[in-house]
Amino acid sequence: MKQPTIEEITKKIDMVLNDSVLRKEICEWATNYIRNDDQVEIRDIKAWHYLVAISNIDEMIEPDVFLFDKEDIRRIVKEYS
Repeated sequence: MKQPTIEEITKKIDMVLNDSVLRKEICEWATNYIRNDDQVEIRDIKAWHYLVAISNIDEMIEPDVFLFDKEDIRRIVKEYS
């Protein structure tokens, strides 16, 4: 299985930031790669770290309050893209 590129990850995150996809969907997508890392052909370690960084953007600290707000997510995107 080929790992997602930085561009592919950023496109997924943009969908979250535009409210066209739920955070949970992106986290499940990212976590699928992480859980199956023994089957992933990791060619870009920065993209891999980016994938790990976005894999928990659906974490909540209380009902209806995410651990990472949209500004935090934008900082992650800026750091890795």
